Amino acid sequence: MNQLSEQSHPATNSRRRFLKQAVGASTVFAVPNIITGPLFGADAPSNRINVGQIGCGGIGSGYHIPILSKMPDVRIIAVADAYKSRRDNAAVRLNETYGEKNTTTAHADFREILARSDVDAVIIGAHDHWHTPMSIAAAKAGKDVYCQKPLALDYSLTKILRDVIKDKKRIFQFGTQYRSQGPNGRYRRMVQLVRNGYIGQLQRIDLWSRDLSVNVDQYHVKPYGSTTEVPVPADLDFDAWMGPSEMVPYTVDRATNWGGFHCPETSLGFIAGCAIHELGLAQWGNKTDHTSPIRYAGTGTVPTEGVFRTLERWDVNCDYANGVKLRFMDCRTAKAAVAAGLGRNWRDGDGIIFHGSEGWISDAMGFCASNQELWKQEFKPTDEQLVISPEHNRNFIDCVKSRQETICPVEMAIRCDAIPQLANIAARTGRVIQWNPEKEEITGDADAAKMLTRPSREKWRIW
Repeated sequence: MNQLSEQSHPATNSRRRFLKQAVGASTVFAVPNIITGPLFGADAPSNRINVGQIGCGGIGSGYHIPILSKMPDVRIIAVADAYKSRRDNAAVRLNETYGEKNTTTAHADFREILARSDVDAVIIGAHDHWHTPMSIAAAKAGKDVYCQKPLALDYSLTKILRDVIKDKKRIFQFGTQYRSQGPNGRYRRMVQLVRNGYIGQLQRIDLWSRDLSVNVDQYHVKPYGSTTEVPVPADLDFDAWMGPSEMVPYTVDRATNWGGFHCPETSLGFIAGCAIHELGLAQWGNKTDHTSPIRYAGTGTVPTEGVFRTLERWDVNCDYANGVKLRFMDCRTAKAAVAAGLGRNWRDGDGIIFHGSEGWISDAMGFCASNQELWKQEFKPTDEQLVISPEHNRNFIDCVKSRQETICPVEMAIRCDAIPQLANIAARTGRVIQWNPEKEEITGDADAAKMLTRPSREKWRIW
């Protein structure tokens, strides 16, 4: 249900390199880093985790399937996608990989996978609007869940997700892979430096992500997608692709990678879909995985033509209860605001800068800092040591076996996902949004609070 397209933009190439590195690393870390049973026979069929892959587009076929199919203790036994060709091709490739004719079956309806008693866990790689509904339904069906990012289109569903994960005692992994890079990963090192005070006391965070302008060359109709209704391809179940979201006319730019990311019926846009990786780092470095900023104020613009009507520009200031300030921007705004201070040539994409009382450190422009010697800093035995996750899919499978919490559990996902939701509302309304993280409610603005929920089609209310 999610199809990535090849392109030449530096920001997207950076993302593609990350995925390729992750796929390559999977062969190195094919053995779990958590021993859950006797070594002898650990990869026997009785000890394998049977996985269902929901969504066979770019993130499914280009990331999850290549990694999981190399793990000797995993079998992907079922795949589903609204595009028939994608699910059929994925099943054929997997059966060739396993050397067994009928190991993997293709399903037109993902609910058939959830109904299978032989499926232990599911990977949800459908488009954004499906993430939380599918996660809830999967957990209710007794499956452990790896859910791609961002978490929710209708944020009210996150409370249901939290409850069902807890009640059903399910393992949940959120697809913000930056926390899984092994012992030498620079994202982890950067955050550990911040948390241990090597830039002094953390005071503010600058954060940005790519925006609608980054992939314009990939849109069928420019600048922001065709509005002309055309017949639905015979290969696509468009009703299932739209799922719980409001049904809209099919156009050549809608049920595509970019349409799924930028049409407001199916996404919040890159303010959520790309920025969530950097927001996950912000939350990690600020030690706030249990909460979210309490105040949001800023501006934003939305296109006036095309079907891509998510935010194209935004600049939102967010305040944490602990006093740390977060400035959340699109990459064009960030270029004007922070590029000069990095001391390196600017590249559009995603990035973060942690500012402390004694310096700064950033993942932007090839990882830089106020003092590059920070990257060589030896940690003291008394320093806080962050948990090492060598690879995100691997961490999920290990936790399915051990029943330990993943590196990105459901609470982390919900609290992180609140930030783009609230920043989106602040940017669109131009009003100050006050957030109560204990009650998970917008306070003092009933109209803004309504923007956290979405209408849904009864046919697809699977939660």
